[in-house]
Amino acid sequence: LFKDKIMILKPINSEFNKNFHERIWKAKNYVREHYEELKKLSLGRHNLDKEICEGAFINIMEYDSKENPPWESHLQFVDIQIIFEGAEDYIIANTSELTPKEYDITTDYHNWEGEGTARLTLSQGNILILLPYDAHRVGLAPKTGKTHVRKGIVKVPYKA
Repeated sequence: LFKDKIMILKPINSEFNKNFHERIWKAKNYVREHYEELKKLSLGRHNLDKEICEGAFINIMEYDSKENPPWESHLQFVDIQIIFEGAEDYIIANTSELTPKEYDITTDYHNWEGEGTARLTLSQGNILILLPYDAHRVGLAPKTGKTHVRKGIVKVPYKA
């Protein structure tokens, strides 16, 4: 049931950081190995720092498809998005292609303006890894129509 969809949309001149990328793959593998357990967690935040790295956690949420969700990205964390129920579309763009708006350091929420370059559908069992320069609009209804989504977002501290 578990299928990978991994988004790493990097500028061509960016450097590879072995230690950072190893943390991301460790988190991805943790999600793969514990998918059924994570799926049963209650709504809200659950710490995963002992399992992945210091400061890692998962946020479990539910919502119905959205009409016009805002752009967002996160400077302090990498998102590993996992769909447990339903399906949703994502629009993705590299932040270099968008116009920055406000950034709230307390919530690590960076808002953007502009157009996306890629649209994809995630459904049950999919995983999507979004790095700090992967701006995303989440929760859009897929082609099949509006859905109710239950998902988890693993947050892994970003240390370039």
